[in-house]
Amino acid sequence: MGQIHNEIADLYHDPDSEESHHALSVLCTRLMFLMFCEDAGLIEPGLFRDYVASVDGAHLRGALIELFAWLDTDDEARKQEYPSELLARFPYMNGGLFRERIQIPQLNELVHYEILVSGCQEFDWSGVDPTVFGSIFEGALSHDTRRSGGMHYTSPENIHKVIDPLFLDGLKEELDDILAKQNPSARTRALRAYHDKLGRLTFLDPACGSGNFLTETYVCLRRLENAVLMELQRGGQSEISFEEAEEESPVKVTLANFHGIEVNDFACCVARTALWIAEKQADINTAKVVKRVYDELPLREYGTIVKANALQLDWNEVVPASECDYIMGNPPFIGASLCTAQQKDDVVSLFGKIKLSNSLDYVSGWYYKASEMMAANPAIRSALVSTNSICQGEQVAPLWGTLRERFGVRIDFAWRTFIWNSQATDEAHVHCVIVGFSVGNDAGGVIYERDGMEGSAQCVSPYLIDAPWITVSGRSKPLGPGHPVMKNGSKPTDGGWYLFTDEEKDEFLFREPASARFFRPWVGSVEFINRTNRWCLYLGDVSPSEIVSMPHVLERVQAVRDVRLGVGPNSKGKMAAKKPPAPTQKAAATPMRFFCDNVQEDTYLIVPNVSSSNRKYVPIGFMEPNVIASNLVATAEHATLYDFGIMTSQFHNAWLRTVGGRLKSDYRYTPGLVYNTFPWPEPKDGDVDKISALAQKVLDAREGHSGCSYADLYGSNFELLFGDLAAAHRELDAAVEAAYGVDFNGDEEKIVAHLFKLYAQKTEG
Repeated sequence: MGQIHNEIADLYHDPDSEESHHALSVLCTRLMFLMFCEDAGLIEPGLFRDYVASVDGAHLRGALIELFAWLDTDDEARKQEYPSELLARFPYMNGGLFRERIQIPQLNELVHYEILVSGCQEFDWSGVDPTVFGSIFEGALSHDTRRSGGMHYTSPENIHKVIDPLFLDGLKEELDDILAKQNPSARTRALRAYHDKLGRLTFLDPACGSGNFLTETYVCLRRLENAVLMELQRGGQSEISFEEAEEESPVKVTLANFHGIEVNDFACCVARTALWIAEKQADINTAKVVKRVYDELPLREYGTIVKANALQLDWNEVVPASECDYIMGNPPFIGASLCTAQQKDDVVSLFGKIKLSNSLDYVSGWYYKASEMMAANPAIRSALVSTNSICQGEQVAPLWGTLRERFGVRIDFAWRTFIWNSQATDEAHVHCVIVGFSVGNDAGGVIYERDGMEGSAQCVSPYLIDAPWITVSGRSKPLGPGHPVMKNGSKPTDGGWYLFTDEEKDEFLFREPASARFFRPWVGSVEFINRTNRWCLYLGDVSPSEIVSMPHVLERVQAVRDVRLGVGPNSKGKMAAKKPPAPTQKAAATPMRFFCDNVQEDTYLIVPNVSSSNRKYVPIGFMEPNVIASNLVATAEHATLYDFGIMTSQFHNAWLRTVGGRLKSDYRYTPGLVYNTFPWPEPKDGDVDKISALAQKVLDAREGHSGCSYADLYGSNFELLFGDLAAAHRELDAAVEAAYGVDFNGDEEKIVAHLFKLYAQKTEG
């Protein structure tokens, strides 16, 4: 289908126009539906194939236009028409799929071949899973189109991670309990009540895409309904005779209760078609149960898929809150930094001028709208797939704190971070969570791991752990007195002109030997963790006369000035894509200085801003003042061995893992959110000396493996090859745990819960 889509797209005069996109969307879904119909027996087997074969590529356009018009002509109107013998064998379709008169370009033999051979002859569509159409839809869109819209196909596996704990598991258990009843009359009454309940359940997917959540849910409910009908048949207790009932259908689960909102026109077309196919397949299976022949065509038009911007639309216009049972879906994966101005405005207009509302991911708007709807009807339950950033870092407080305060939101279940997978050829490489939520008092919940394991929780916190509902906001100072001040390192904003590898430095010194005294070691996250060398040309307060005496240094100063003004290339020869911001342009007046200058005067502690989540301990260490730290690390001057011991302990690392942000799955350490919010222990007599001694033991163990990088020491071989270092860390962890006055034996969930309680006390809630 993607190939057919692409071949036809090239034949439009303006394939990128909105009109062409819409026409092509409708055309492809019509072709797809007709190929399904002839394989599934909804029309004569091979009828569409024969119709396409009756013309050549040059006449295919006219034949399709005539066919689409005929499929939209009802039986009464057909009496006035004079179709060909082949055309007359096509039944009236209805449903609106063929109603619109769309523009079809002049087709060719290649398109004719793709439809006739690849589509009609080489593939059997009769048993196709309707959710596969999501893959077709995504495959027909460019990567840029999907990225700008945050569109990613949801596989059946991931759909069930949402719908199973949200409602399907409960419905299955309820049916099992009914079938276990020994009294036939009681079982029959319960089956009828259960059947009525299935028919009343109403679903909303406010970012429905190609309809995968709705189609999979519909299919699952029809299977449950068939099981009910089978039991009623078997017991001979049904109220109606399925064989004789002509007016009343035993089917109560109807597509009229499955609602979707989607901004993309093509996706709406695919969703409607997928739902029709799901309905027809389900009807065929039900017919086998109740021994009744259904009128398979014409289609019934439901009008439940609405094309609109879900964050600008009142969802009650699609389905009133009083009639809705479940909200579910996979809203767009668009991070705050990638949102358009309109998308940011959509989110901010919902949350208002709260702190950091401008930094929320686009999906936050769906959480807000769902919470708003649940507040109107607390019986509604919701579950959404999201990027994991909404449960990490700085977004937790503005998102979940706001939802809690305004609507009383709680989390009923959650899937912790897992890597997205789909059946699309270019699947998303993102890390996701699933959050099931409702409004009301906390009543415990379930936390699922990526391997399917689950655990009950007294309270599922916004960080997706079993801990009190507390959100952590960044601070400008450490939580409590007496701790070192931490800030980010220096940011040169120099276009790379002041930074050098060993080879680049040697080459520069060969040409400008007088500059040697201005070179300083430069360390960021990569250099520190891998123990690699890098250098910076740090001019600081060097006098203009000295600069003039070094022409190659002067060239670099001029290049930095030009980069900051946006009129010159970086050290790789590339010009900036857009004009630099005003602060950067202002810094062009002092090109010898770094944009942000944080050069230490004493020994300091260094913490990488980004580190692999595969490590139990983020590598941190002491650095001499002659080394300049980049803005990719955080620094703490005048730190002691005791400070190092606490910060390299399991307690501090557990806090980072919970409240810190992530870059994909990697830890992101920020002074304001991680360090300044960390609840330090209140040491008793001897605690400081003991922790300091054990911190030194960790440093000594590292020094014993000086030939290894921190990536080696704290990687997958941490326990296997570096047992002395691992043992030193265990001793330190035990001492730090004792300083907190607890005995958790390293249980990280208990550690985190305890830290949250301390945080609440130190911040007065």
